[in-house]
Amino acid sequence: MYELKGKTAVVTGSGRGIGRETAILLSKEGARVVVNVKKRLDEGNETLRLVKEHGDGIMVQADVSTRDGCRKLKEETISAFQKCHILVNNAGLGLGMPFLASDDNLINKIIATNLMSNIYCSQEFGSVIEENGSIIVVSSLAGIRPMPMLSLYGITKAAILKMTEYLAMELSPRHVRVNAVAPSVVKTRMGSSLVDFLNINEQEYGEKYTLTGKIIHPEEVANAIVFLLRSESITGQSIVIDSGQSLMGGFISGNL
Repeated sequence: MYELKGKTAVVTGSGRGIGRETAILLSKEGARVVVNVKKRLDEGNETLRLVKEHGDGIMVQADVSTRDGCRKLKEETISAFQKCHILVNNAGLGLGMPFLASDDNLINKIIATNLMSNIYCSQEFGSVIEENGSIIVVSSLAGIRPMPMLSLYGITKAAILKMTEYLAMELSPRHVRVNAVAPSVVKTRMGSSLVDFLNINEQEYGEKYTLTGKIIHPEEVANAIVFLLRSESITGQSIVIDSGQSLMGGFISGNL
């Protein structure tokens, strides 16, 4: 089992939600954590404060949807800790919009944030990540099963699932494993907005659209990420975390 204690882990988009919970859990496991935000320094600093309750860490403000931002994140990581063992590609943007109504600004923004950030960061860190290290990609059930209003989001999330497989093959000579998690609606700002769009509350959502009767919490996704990091025989795979939603049909198939 891969030991996380003493390792350096970078978590993009870790100011809140899944990214924050992942950063905190990695710190509890003994890793040195690099927190990343694009603009919201108050959120990044709060995540860093929580990380430092358990161990060492830094916060890097960088726009990982750009090559320069990913390079800055890499350089500051190496400057602070000399090595990088783990990259969690968590930064993402979820916006609901009919495909035909999506303008160029929205298209470019979603592609840059959800796809290019994964490509740029994986390239930048893939060149320096330690042997036996690991990359985790945070995708979505929308990248596997179509959901109403999430076409562009789902397209980018599907692309990074395929990227996971290619990277697992390409980085295997250095024994760097690459895996993905694909959650459904999570209790985050983005997840809450989708529940609001359905005009129901979280309890009603859980009862109507899941087998477990509850919405997913960010720490559950963080636990799955840590499981993949520890499991030395898993690479090129995606774990779906959806409370059984994909078996239920419902709004996944467009029956709103």
